[in-house]
Parts: sequence; C-alpha cells; structure tokens
Amino acid sequence: MSDDIGSSRQLLIWALATRLQLERWEPLVAARLNADSGGPPFPAALIWQAATEHHFLLIAAHHLVRTIDHAGSGIRIDRTIHDELIEGRDLHEHWRENMPVFMVKPRQTEPSHKSGKAFAKRNPDRGPYWWLGWNNIKGPMILPNVPAHAVHTLVDRVETLVVNRDPGLQRFVLPRQPSPWMGESSGKDRWWPRRAAGST
Repeated sequence: MSDDIGSSRQLLIWALATRLQLERWEPLVAARLNADSGGPPFPAALIWQAATEHHFLLIAAHHLVRTIDHAGSGIRIDRTIHDELIEGRDLHEHWRENMPVFMVKPRQTEPSHKSGKAFAKRNPDRGPYWWLGWNNIKGPMILPNVPAHAVHTLVDRVETLVVNRDPGLQRFVLPRQPSPWMGESSGKDRWWPRRAAGST
C-alpha cells in the first residue's frame, strides 16, 4: 500500500467518523432548543446521549485533525479551531484533573497541563464541558470557538481531496443527512432549528 493510499484512507475514515458524530449530535442540540420554545419535551435521558455523542465527536475530530497534520494533505485549518479540537479531546479524556478547574465559576485555580493552560488562556470565562452549546450567530458550538458548520466544511474539504486522489473511494462517501437547522436564510436566522413535526 502506497503512502498516498494509506493517508487517503485514514483521512476518509476520520472524516466519515466526524460527519457521523456531527449528524448524531446536532439534532439533539436542535431538539433541546425546540423544547425550550414550545416544541416536544426533551427527555432527560437525551441530555446524556448528547454528552456521549459530543464526546465521541471530539475524539473523531481530534483524529481527523491529527491525520491532516501528518498526511501532507495541504489542507489548512484555522489555528484556533485546530488547537481547540485537540485541547477539547484532551480535556475530556483527562476530566478527572480538569473538570474541577473548569466547572467552577469564576475559576479558582489554573489547569496544570499544556492543553488545559492553552484552553484556559483563550477562554478565561468558559469551559469545554458543555455539550448543548448553540448561539444564533454561529449555530451549534462544539467548543467555545468551534462552530459545527466549520467542522462540516473541513470534512467536505477532506472528502474532496481524498476522492480527487483516489476516485475509487467515492463509493464510501455517504450523502449528507438533512440539516436540523433552517439554513435557507442568511445571517443569524439560519441557525434556528427546524420545527419538529407536529409542533406549533
């Protein structure tokens, strides 16, 4: 197996995994918002499902970023998004040391490891442990500086690169699932969730 083929397959594996997790997590964020504005209730169990899907999303996106770094793909990633995805995964994996630091507001102590220090410096009043993040300007937020739409765009770029390198891999690229967001208008309104069927 040539290096290009191996790199392309690793890139595609983690691009597909990241997309899958985005498409599992984002509808839960949208459903919670719909519930808050009069839609169907959001069962408490789904809060924990959202936390799980969000954590797995961080793992997949971390592997995608690291593979891009090592694959010589030429794909450039916004530095803040790049770093925060790596830090976010690390802070979730090492929650025992970091959660007591970031879950107290205002923050009373500083993290002791590199990932935590960098994240804390960039986010003096925010933490990595919220899995239903959203705002009407940037939409669902994976981390304080990582909107989901930016990660979708990154996945699109990786898929295009891989298929251009090896058209035979096209058959493994799954079609995008329908977005849970309005998405038809421009500006802030595009990030309101679509109404669930049967809601008023």
